[in-house]
Amino acid sequence: MSRSVSIIINTYNRAESLAETLASFEWLDHDRFEVVVVNGPSTDGTEELLARYAGRIKVGRCANRNLSESRNLGIKLAAGEIVAFIDDDAYPDPAWLNSLEVAFDNDEVAAAGGPTFGPSGFWYQAWYSRADRFGNFWTDTTPTLNPTSLLAFPGTAQFVYTIGTNSAFRRSHLVAIGGFDEEFEYYLDETDVCCRLIDRGLVVAAKDDGFVYHKFLSSEIRDTERVYSDWYQVLKSRFYFGFKHGLPASSLAEVCAQQAPFVDTLRANMTLNVEAGVLGPEALAKFEADVANASNLALERYVAGTTQERPPAWFDDPEPLVDFGARRPPGRKLHVCILSQEYTPGPVNGIARVLQSLAEGLAARGHVVRVLTAGEGNPRIDLEHGVWVHRIAVGPQPVPEGLDVVARTWNHAATMATELDRIAQLRPIDVVQAPNWDAEGLAALVAGRYPVVVGLYTPLQTVLDVDPQMRASLEAGDEDLARLVELERYVYRHADGYLACGPAIVEEIEQRYSVNLDRQRLGLVPHGLPDASLGRPAVARGSGPGLEVLFVGRLEARKGIDTLLDAVVLGREQGVDLRLTVIGDDTLPGPGGATYRQAFERSHPRHLEAVRFLGRVDDDELYAHYGAADAFVAPSRFESFGLILLEAMMFATPVVCADVGGMAEIVEDGVTGLVVPAADVEALAAALGRLAASADLRAELGAAGRQAFERRFSVPAMAEGVERYYWSLVAAASRSPVPA
Repeated sequence: MSRSVSIIINTYNRAESLAETLASFEWLDHDRFEVVVVNGPSTDGTEELLARYAGRIKVGRCANRNLSESRNLGIKLAAGEIVAFIDDDAYPDPAWLNSLEVAFDNDEVAAAGGPTFGPSGFWYQAWYSRADRFGNFWTDTTPTLNPTSLLAFPGTAQFVYTIGTNSAFRRSHLVAIGGFDEEFEYYLDETDVCCRLIDRGLVVAAKDDGFVYHKFLSSEIRDTERVYSDWYQVLKSRFYFGFKHGLPASSLAEVCAQQAPFVDTLRANMTLNVEAGVLGPEALAKFEADVANASNLALERYVAGTTQERPPAWFDDPEPLVDFGARRPPGRKLHVCILSQEYTPGPVNGIARVLQSLAEGLAARGHVVRVLTAGEGNPRIDLEHGVWVHRIAVGPQPVPEGLDVVARTWNHAATMATELDRIAQLRPIDVVQAPNWDAEGLAALVAGRYPVVVGLYTPLQTVLDVDPQMRASLEAGDEDLARLVELERYVYRHADGYLACGPAIVEEIEQRYSVNLDRQRLGLVPHGLPDASLGRPAVARGSGPGLEVLFVGRLEARKGIDTLLDAVVLGREQGVDLRLTVIGDDTLPGPGGATYRQAFERSHPRHLEAVRFLGRVDDDELYAHYGAADAFVAPSRFESFGLILLEAMMFATPVVCADVGGMAEIVEDGVTGLVVPAADVEALAAALGRLAASADLRAELGAAGRQAFERRFSVPAMAEGVERYYWSLVAAASRSPVPA
């Protein structure tokens, strides 16, 4: 059985980042840990946040801005055999505690710490950390010779220490030395503890795993660019540390000589910031006064000979361990990497929306999920809603010999494959999922190091067949389009698995690409979306004249906007009061070069008052239209699925769709909506007439659609189905049982 661990967070006025830190513990692998939060005299919403975790965490309060005092209060509350510290602007890799705990298999180990990523989440703040008895320190930012065994003996001139945001201690040893010396109100507090433990003949272990992501938020003395405006506590701690640990092994002259370069470095930094206008001239004057006052006070406290450590008995009798209750999926956690060219907060289209919903849904079930997407500038990794999002700038990549690729496509795919290799060094990858569109998983398939599941969405060959503009480009000799079709074919032939929303898209791909997709490696799981109707006020329908009809999508031939506009005109000429709202990009050229909006306005001036073209709208406005519409129409000539139908159904809006692709798998004709032949103007006009004539029919179809959404098309339903499919692939590859 694993050792129990108490995670201690010492916080002050960082409710927003503390919320992210606490949430990150949901995905820790360890099965016996509690969380202890010691709140300083915060004046923000920290107390309200902690109240939301009542029953899941222990809470202590520190009246003073003294980090060592706060740490001791945390130790006093901690019931774990191991106490681990992390900052309130950091979050751990899921394997953090398990990795650090292994170090304590050696009975001589009193403390351990792992590598820590800096704010980008990609580059390291520290790998190994060493200090001397004057407070000088050295940090390795890449793995080198591990210094643990070289610097683990009493009186060593240099020693390993753990940085405060990634450190674990055997609680019994911390208690035995009186915890943290509260003379260190900030800075060198954990360095002092490590020095004292080593001088007792114990070991401080530098680990090569057990990662933490440290985001370096601002504080009262440090801005977001890590520019310090107040060095007093740092100076005092530095002088005090030198007196406490340096004097017994050297002389006062040597201690003073060792502090001078440190002070000179800080002074130069302050001067540069003042000259650059980042700090005012008063900051430099304060610094000079602080050097004198801090050094004098540190010497006074050292000469007095009374350290601010607690008697061991003060730490006695902590309350029993309070299990935090991390997410636990059935069986072990899967490590899933999803490739997506788009991801929020940027604009996302259909495939990216599904993949984001899937990523968050799988994470909510407790799995470790990463999304690899294109970024700009330096690489960045962040934990967002339980998903590790890797934003990596795409750059030129060497092409394997004999592979005929589109440069843009290969550069993206190969950049992401390189990041997969880096990720795999941190944790073995179970599944990589990539959409068929743009052959995003091509490089991962070529490398063959990870199982690659291809998500099946509308293929390029289908788009070329139904989109006049793209077909014209292909016929005009666009070689990249022809290459992309062949790259898709390569992906279908070499994928380890296929994930489809239903049979229709499988049949479409097999027919268009002359391939056979192995049914033994095929998963059929309907897409799901978050319920956007929750928390929105209900809107009474049917109160105004006529039938309010809604269309959402790009105004192009594939989406059938021409069919819908003609059907509205036909219905109105037949005496049906139809009013249409069109939402979506209406700037795309249609046949002849004019947009569909322009062509309609020229051809049907008598019906202009009945049709509103709104163009693109934000999500709030979009959802308001879904909630207010009497009917929603999706007349597409092809859709691999039809997320717009799900959006309408979640608002209990009755739907009409064309009998093509995945839409016919979503809507049951006459039960959850009406299904009509594609490009059939008369049939679509007749369906709208039926809905206009019967409010009862609209209500019945809307209610049934809402029930279907909840049952089949929610994010939890999708995530559960995909999890089962992933497990079938993993079990087949490893011959391990599928979790019940």
